[in-house]
Amino acid sequence: MKFNQKPVTKMHRNPNVGRSALVAAALLLTSTSAFALKDDTNQPINITSAQQSLDMTGNVVTFTGDVVVKQGSIDIRADKVVVTRPENEKGKEVVEAFGNPVTFYQLQDNGKPVKGHGQKLRYELATDFVDLTGNAYLEQLDSNVQGDRITYKVKEQKMEAFSNKGKRVTTILVPSQLQKKN
Repeated sequence: MKFNQKPVTKMHRNPNVGRSALVAAALLLTSTSAFALKDDTNQPINITSAQQSLDMTGNVVTFTGDVVVKQGSIDIRADKVVVTRPENEKGKEVVEAFGNPVTFYQLQDNGKPVKGHGQKLRYELATDFVDLTGNAYLEQLDSNVQGDRITYKVKEQKMEAFSNKGKRVTTILVPSQLQKKN
């Protein structure tokens, strides 16, 4: 299936369910702008999965089975993606991606790619807070950080890495990349 084709599911038979799924998909990709080029959020959204389901009373959309999310330079792959919107609280959506592992890739405004993976990715729109857990790993060029949990406060551009008890966070910094930054 090509990325611009809509998967054929029973959900497309009911126009209200289809619209709700599209809204959820849009929310999902808007949330990933924390990682993206500024122009990425203006690009078309493409989500493919083996299955999707919508709980209209709980405001939850679940995508399962080789989920691929693409918008501009963003590429997220997971076994399962769940988008939740608290009732009557637009802008407070929570996006959770689960996988073995969840992977993501994006280009920053400076043209440098950022790659990462973990067992779970959680993004809270209201606070612009990203939480990558379970063998979390982030890489830019040859520099990387690895721990059990990596958090990122998007607006503040602050990242923290944590390890489980008895383990340590590992960071590899490539000197030539540090010098180019100064």
